Amino acid sequence: MRAVRKCAVCNKAGTTGKPILCCARCQDRYYCGRECQKGDWETHKGSCRAKISLVWYDRYRKCKDGTRHEGKLELMTWPSPEEDLGWGGCFADESDDLKHKFEVEFGGDEARFYKHWPQGFRWTCCGTDAGMKWGCDHHGTGSKPCTCDFCRMGKALPDSIYKERCQTRHGLQLSRGPDPRSYHPQIAQVSAMGRSMMGLDL
Repeated sequence: MRAVRKCAVCNKAGTTGKPILCCARCQDRYYCGRECQKGDWETHKGSCRAKISLVWYDRYRKCKDGTRHEGKLELMTWPSPEEDLGWGGCFADESDDLKHKFEVEFGGDEARFYKHWPQGFRWTCCGTDAGMKWGCDHHGTGSKPCTCDFCRMGKALPDSIYKERCQTRHGLQLSRGPDPRSYHPQIAQVSAMGRSMMGLDL
């Protein structure tokens, strides 16, 4: 039987309308709301910081759909002739200028450069452009279920997607899925219908 999550401060259990949420940084401590979390920070911050090695891109891990990236954020420095892209994920004929801007204007500081040019980075967990704010499609390799259509349909990625050559997935060995935790009959039907209507791969 699964243990009931309770707030680390007031010991309140979650309800359907108000769930107990974990610390987004270390994911080890649970709170019923912002006030309890803020009140507990002086006590919690030591263990929280000790658990993780903070890097500049930690603040960007969470996607708008609630999923989280578990890999690293990496500046793309390799070309992609198939897409006519060069250094930093820009058009090949503009890459020298962008690289110069990174080195001179931003002094090689990746954190500052990311704010200027997020599409020049990729996440190593899913091979997606860091400018994309929706979904880490890890197909079963993450700690939480994958939210992509294929995993929800219980299908592995089709060849047309899995074997696509693109700059953001260069050199990565990504899972083809499906993530067995993601399948849901009703969501599978909606995903299949939506992809079919939009003429996308099934």
